[in-house]
Formats: sequence, structure tokens, C-alpha cells
Amino acid sequence: MSIFSTIRWGRIIVAAVLSEVGVVAVLLVATAVYKIMISPGLSDDEYRGLGERGGYYVAPIAGFVTTLAMAYWAVRGVQSSSNASGVLVGVISVAITTPFLLTAKPEHRLMYGVAFALRIAAGYLGAVLARSI
Repeated sequence: MSIFSTIRWGRIIVAAVLSEVGVVAVLLVATAVYKIMISPGLSDDEYRGLGERGGYYVAPIAGFVTTLAMAYWAVRGVQSSSNASGVLVGVISVAITTPFLLTAKPEHRLMYGVAFALRIAAGYLGAVLARSI
């Protein structure tokens, strides 16, 4: 029996999509909090720049946390192929985000690489945590 036949593909895909939805939600909340509470009254251009800078620093961390949580959820109760399942959550979440890399400014591409590595590591770590808890 192949390792890929024991993987819960539906759960993994849902987890990867939800991890990306989580990142978008974190970015929207962070931008709204900044706009409403920290620095109201800036111009639209200033808020656009803020969104870009916020995404640069917040998105990799949010991606790690949401991918970790979703990989943990996807792997719960899986005995065999749990590490592969967790890593697949990370890999699929990276695949969902890859189009953003293709349109990113050249100076932002390194951070995308870091964010992608963090997501794959988070998938693996989520699987390890799910097995140990």
C-alpha cells in the first residue's frame, strides 16, 4: 500500500486553504486595527504602503501559525503517514501562495522564500505535535 493511499487528501486540502484564509484574516484585522486605532486619518496611498509593509512582516508569521494549527487539525488521529500529511498541508499552502511570488517585487522575493520554508516546517511541526499530544 502506497503512502499516498493512506493520506486524507480532503482534510489536507481544506487545512491548506484554511491556513491561507487565516493569513488573509490576520492581515485584514491588523490593517483595520492600525487604520482605526493607531493611525487614523492617513491618505489612501499611505494605507496602501502600510498594507504592503504589514504584509511583508506579518504574513510570514501568520502563515507559520495558521499552517501549524491547520496541519495539527488535519493530522489528528492519523497513525501512518502523519508527517507526510503535515508536510503536504505546508506544501499545498505554499502552492496556493505561489502566484503572489510571481507578481512580487524583486526585493520581496527573499521574504516569500522564508515564508514558504516556514509554512512547510509548520506543517511538519503540526504533525509532530498532533502525534505527541
